[in-house]
Amino acid sequence: MLDDLRKSTQPQAFEPEAEEPNLAADAHSSDEEAEVRFLGMTAVERMFITIFLFLAVCVLGAALLLATGRLVF
Repeated sequence: MLDDLRKSTQPQAFEPEAEEPNLAADAHSSDEEAEVRFLGMTAVERMFITIFLFLAVCVLGAALLLATGRLVF
Protein backbone atom coordinates (compact mmCIF):
# COMPACT_ATOMS: atom_id res chain seq x y z
CA MET A 1 0.00 0.00 0.00
CA LEU A 2 2.72 2.48 0.96
CA ASP A 3 4.81 1.43 -2.03
CA ASP A 4 1.94 2.34 -4.33
CA LEU A 5 1.64 5.72 -2.64
CA ARG A 6 5.37 6.34 -3.03
CA LYS A 7 5.25 5.37 -6.70
CA SER A 8 2.31 7.71 -7.33
CA THR A 9 4.24 10.68 -5.94
CA GLN A 10 7.33 10.12 -8.09
CA PRO A 11 7.39 12.10 -11.32
CA GLN A 12 6.41 10.03 -14.30
CA ALA A 13 8.13 10.16 -17.66
CA PHE A 14 6.57 12.82 -19.86
CA GLU A 15 4.10 11.28 -22.25
CA PRO A 16 2.86 13.74 -24.85
CA GLU A 17 -0.86 13.48 -25.23
CA ALA A 18 -2.83 14.29 -28.29
CA GLU A 19 -3.12 18.03 -28.66
CA GLU A 20 -6.49 19.39 -27.74
CA PRO A 21 -7.81 22.24 -29.80
CA ASN A 22 -7.53 25.59 -28.07
CA LEU A 23 -11.19 26.49 -27.73
CA ALA A 24 -10.46 29.50 -25.52
CA ALA A 25 -8.62 31.27 -28.34
CA ASP A 26 -11.60 30.76 -30.65
CA ALA A 27 -14.03 32.12 -28.07
CA HIS A 28 -12.05 35.34 -27.65
CA SER A 29 -11.33 35.87 -31.31
CA SER A 30 -14.62 37.65 -31.93
CA ASP A 31 -14.84 41.44 -31.77
CA GLU A 32 -17.05 41.30 -28.68
CA GLU A 33 -15.34 40.86 -25.36
CA ALA A 34 -16.22 37.69 -23.48
CA GLU A 35 -18.21 38.16 -20.29
CA VAL A 36 -16.06 37.60 -17.22
CA ARG A 37 -17.70 35.23 -14.75
CA PHE A 38 -16.71 34.44 -11.18
CA LEU A 39 -18.07 31.18 -9.78
CA GLY A 40 -20.28 30.94 -12.86
CA MET A 41 -22.32 34.02 -11.94
CA THR A 42 -22.94 37.18 -13.87
CA ALA A 43 -22.25 40.59 -12.36
CA VAL A 44 -25.91 41.13 -11.45
CA GLU A 45 -26.14 37.75 -9.70
CA ARG A 46 -22.98 38.54 -7.70
CA MET A 47 -24.46 41.92 -6.74
CA PHE A 48 -27.64 40.30 -5.38
CA ILE A 49 -25.66 37.68 -3.47
CA THR A 50 -23.55 40.47 -1.95
CA ILE A 51 -26.61 42.51 -0.97
CA PHE A 52 -28.31 39.49 0.63
CA LEU A 53 -25.14 38.60 2.50
CA PHE A 54 -24.80 42.19 3.77
CA LEU A 55 -28.43 42.24 4.94
CA ALA A 56 -28.04 38.88 6.67
CA VAL A 57 -24.97 40.13 8.55
CA CYS A 58 -26.83 43.31 9.57
CA VAL A 59 -29.86 41.38 10.83
CA LEU A 60 -27.77 38.83 12.70
CA GLY A 61 -25.62 41.59 14.19
CA ALA A 62 -28.66 43.52 15.39
CA ALA A 63 -30.17 40.34 16.84
CA LEU A 64 -26.93 39.60 18.67
CA LEU A 65 -26.78 43.14 20.05
CA LEU A 66 -30.41 42.83 21.23
CA ALA A 67 -29.74 39.44 22.79
CA THR A 68 -26.72 40.70 24.72
CA GLY A 69 -28.50 43.85 25.89
CA ARG A 70 -26.13 46.29 24.20
CA LEU A 71 -28.90 47.62 21.95
CA VAL A 72 -32.23 48.54 23.52
CA PHE A 73 -35.43 49.65 21.81
